[in-house]
Amino acid sequence: MKSTPSLQQLITGAQNDREIPTKRNRKKEEEITTSPTSDTVFCDGRRHASLYSLNSTCTESGSFGKADVTGEIEFAIRYVFKACILEICIKGCKNLAYGEDKKKKCNPYVKVYLLPGKSPRSKRKTAVKKNTVDPEFNETLKYKIEYSQLGSRQLQISVWHAGALKYRVFLGEVVIPLAAWDFEDYSMQLFNWYQLKPKLEKSEDDLIQYSGELLVSARLSVPAQHKNFQFEGKKDQGAPNCQLQVMIFGAKNLPLLRPAGMLNSFVKGCLILPDQAEVKRESPVLKKEACPQWRHLFVFDGVTPAQLQQSCLHLTVWDQATFSSSDHFLGGAKLGAKESFGSTDLASPSVLQWQEVLHRPNTWMDFTLVLHSNKENFKS
Repeated sequence: MKSTPSLQQLITGAQNDREIPTKRNRKKEEEITTSPTSDTVFCDGRRHASLYSLNSTCTESGSFGKADVTGEIEFAIRYVFKACILEICIKGCKNLAYGEDKKKKCNPYVKVYLLPGKSPRSKRKTAVKKNTVDPEFNETLKYKIEYSQLGSRQLQISVWHAGALKYRVFLGEVVIPLAAWDFEDYSMQLFNWYQLKPKLEKSEDDLIQYSGELLVSARLSVPAQHKNFQFEGKKDQGAPNCQLQVMIFGAKNLPLLRPAGMLNSFVKGCLILPDQAEVKRESPVLKKEACPQWRHLFVFDGVTPAQLQQSCLHLTVWDQATFSSSDHFLGGAKLGAKESFGSTDLASPSVLQWQEVLHRPNTWMDFTLVLHSNKENFKS
């Protein structure tokens, strides 16, 4: 988190940014935000196949089977703070079940998802090892992700058998909640063996799907005569009415609804106050952009810190419908006291980020919010 320029400077700079960029600059920016960290994986100083070639080796289509889950997998996890890269180094497996028991055949590979994302963009795979139940992979799979987002993510590391004619058999998985992972502890970066477990059966309705990220900056603007005001507890202690200001910078990794990948997108903001009153704002539509940069300011007037302490801000991203009356929901995120998706965890990122805004008045706070696809959880 860091301070940003004053509101007037921010708005002036945003207007200039819309006038200056060339087509080449916009194309370059899009490539930076949408391209993977690297198309080559490394481990132990050796170069391996590209992530995309690995993905093309083992597709998700075809028929699937099950085997009795046995064996273990060895891997290490680390986070490169300077580059904002999460690395998962898959070393190998042992004592796997046969993917085709009658033939005593097993062609294992490892597949990784950074949950809750289950899109192709979130998927990483190793190469397939032929005819072995004790494969050695020695491959590192990478994700470009901000450190602040790791607390809400899980690593799903699963092992599969690749049979003929796109026949796939699940051999076991390990799920690692990253909120409990200490990336600054060197011992947590070492290789360890993990017991493979059967797949957890969950209905599709229970899955909160990843739908990209929204870049915002927020601050509680307090009048100059109260510049030394410090919010404590649930009482305003004489504070006047304030402004909640939310700058919507842009979004990345949004679902692509059209073959060309271009969206006519806009953002809705809904501030839900303690008395259930709703204050709504909406950004302009930005047309034909896969990675939109709105740089639009939402202003909520006449609010107090005590009110905001019990309020929640819903931010939702939409694609403007061309021929129908209903716009397409792309994803949503929440900031505030009422935590997302039914949880009331006071240590959640949503609550902690909201408290930062309230307890540091007149200071811009930058956030990268994970967008989720469950429309029913949001008001717009």
